[in-house]
Amino acid sequence: MHRRAFISLILKVSGNVNADMGLGTRIPLKKIITWDQQIKPFVSARCVKRCIRERLSEKGFKIDPLTLIGQEKAQQLGDIGDPVEYVDDDLFGFLLAKEPPVRRSGPVKVSHLISLHHAEIRVEFAARFPREFLEEYKKEYPVPFEVELAEWLGRLNIIISDRIGCFTKDELTENAMEKLGESLSLSPEERRNRLKGLLEVLLWEGWEFPRGAQSPSVPEFYYGVIALTERFTPIFGWINVNEENKLDQEGINTIIKLYGKLIDKLFVFKYKECKYSFYEKKGETIVVKKEDEELNATELDWIINTVCEYVVR
Repeated sequence: MHRRAFISLILKVSGNVNADMGLGTRIPLKKIITWDQQIKPFVSARCVKRCIRERLSEKGFKIDPLTLIGQEKAQQLGDIGDPVEYVDDDLFGFLLAKEPPVRRSGPVKVSHLISLHHAEIRVEFAARFPREFLEEYKKEYPVPFEVELAEWLGRLNIIISDRIGCFTKDELTENAMEKLGESLSLSPEERRNRLKGLLEVLLWEGWEFPRGAQSPSVPEFYYGVIALTERFTPIFGWINVNEENKLDQEGINTIIKLYGKLIDKLFVFKYKECKYSFYEKKGETIVVKKEDEELNATELDWIINTVCEYVVR
């Protein structure tokens, strides 16, 4: 059976960090409207993965630079598709549009970062004015536009499987096969290194969104939950905040009640309070090993290494 890490992060987002298609002179937020007319902004999964790629590149990992594909008059950017050399082709997968196609379904699944509750959208007026403070400037009328802004708590869900660094022949080009040799997987050390780099970005370092129209475009970490299991455990629906934006402890209790028999290890983070709790399987359920322990750099490093050792055997 596959070993997996189910990760859910509750993050605060401010401004307009992943704009939707422009409407006239307005730059709208990406958002959904629910059946009961609640407005929930979101950041797309593609945007989140782009941010993660940038951080992984800064950490020294090779990222697929993309290449031009297609006929000369209709070329467009596409994947190189080498999961042996490029870490994002391994983690997130790729598609080579050729005959026959070469594709990889990534072992890391990332959801949209969607607001947990209704968020009020406000509009900020802005304009591009002539720079009259310069000696030489272009004399022209101001160009007005509007930007939609919001501040909200959202949940980002990630599923990581033990297929990191493990491939099938259908997922590899001839060039990638030559690099691997007879083996169809990277070394355990390289697999753990890739997973550790990803977890450091997700749980510790964070990332910067492509744009920020109101405030620093960096998500604020509020809460996090990690479940390590050999079974598929859909825990995300019970991870929420209450009306005071505190972690819903009843939801965590429900996860333990429903899935405690299936989960081997469970971590619950309270970033703002610098605390975490650790549960581990004992018999037919999981029991608390550490409750409201201090969350610091040393403990975070231990947790990340624990997840790596569990997922990559």
